[in-house]
Amino acid sequence: MSKPKETVKAFTTRMLALALMTSLLISLGTPLTYLCFAWKAKQAETIALAQQIARETQAIIISNPDAKQHTLLQLNNLASFYQQRPDIKHVKIAANRFTSETLDTPFSPSFFDIIQRVDIFCRGTTQGYIEVTTSTTGIMVSTVILTGIFLGLGLLINTLLYRLPVSIVDENEKKMTVLINKLKTTTEELTKTKHQLEQTTIIDCKTGLYNACQSTKRLEEEIAKISLYGGSLAVLILDIDHFRQYNDHSGHKGGDEAISTIALLIKKLIRTNDLIGRFCGDKFIVILPDVDYNQAISTADRLRSSIAKHRFPEAEFLPSGKLTVSIGGTMYDGSVSLTPQQIFVQAEHALRQAKNSGRNKVVIFQAT
Repeated sequence: MSKPKETVKAFTTRMLALALMTSLLISLGTPLTYLCFAWKAKQAETIALAQQIARETQAIIISNPDAKQHTLLQLNNLASFYQQRPDIKHVKIAANRFTSETLDTPFSPSFFDIIQRVDIFCRGTTQGYIEVTTSTTGIMVSTVILTGIFLGLGLLINTLLYRLPVSIVDENEKKMTVLINKLKTTTEELTKTKHQLEQTTIIDCKTGLYNACQSTKRLEEEIAKISLYGGSLAVLILDIDHFRQYNDHSGHKGGDEAISTIALLIKKLIRTNDLIGRFCGDKFIVILPDVDYNQAISTADRLRSSIAKHRFPEAEFLPSGKLTVSIGGTMYDGSVSLTPQQIFVQAEHALRQAKNSGRNKVVIFQAT
């Protein structure tokens, strides 16, 4: 378990480092985002203020076109009024008509100040400009405080994470081991169940033979082999004679035992490469690859004879005094393309002929 422990601890360390990096990015990114938005808002506010002062300056100049001293006094009062605001560091009003006069005092803006300049228009011509300098000290202080708060929270959270007791990690490892073992057990059970379900879908539970669906699939495979490599095959359908009467007399249990016994007899008499399945009810299907017509007849008659000779319990009550089967079959050599369903139809047609001719007979259809 030492290796899984080392793996878990290494993973925990990486996750903590990732959490630290993430918290640092958030701690720095959030204040920077705030700074950008606040700076843009302050710039827009400064422009609006400069435009407002320019409109008021324009009104003063227009209302006093000849009173120079009175105009200068009003402009000085206007500049002083706005410069009293705590966020405004400097207001400069420069008019072309008063170039010999200055309304500003010596001033050196800092790197973090916002300076906005707006022209003064009177009657369609430029009469000077307004220059407003605002301070961003409040924004910078708020950004520094916000950065400190986020950094502090991030470091606090990561410190708490790094100081988690080792016992918690060990406990988690134990829980993980238990979960892994449970998962392994569950996986094995699911695999077993899956195998059983797969067997159920292809195997008839009463006889252990292929069911009708799987028999059809195997016949398709044999047909494909013939189309590629040539050859021939025979398909036999065996039907128990008077089985309903036997089943009514012996009961369902006796009928099931008779079906199982016939399945075992067929298995013993066919080759290892032959295929046998339970077609439906009291019918069986036998697929004989690589046989000709005479070999198919011989195999079918051997099956019929062996079943007729077997002593089934209470079979003496049947019309023939014994339990027998009728067999119908067909040959396929690929000369005419047929589907499994078409082959089954031919074999069942031959089976009906065997039944109609007195039962306990073999009829195999041979295409001409």
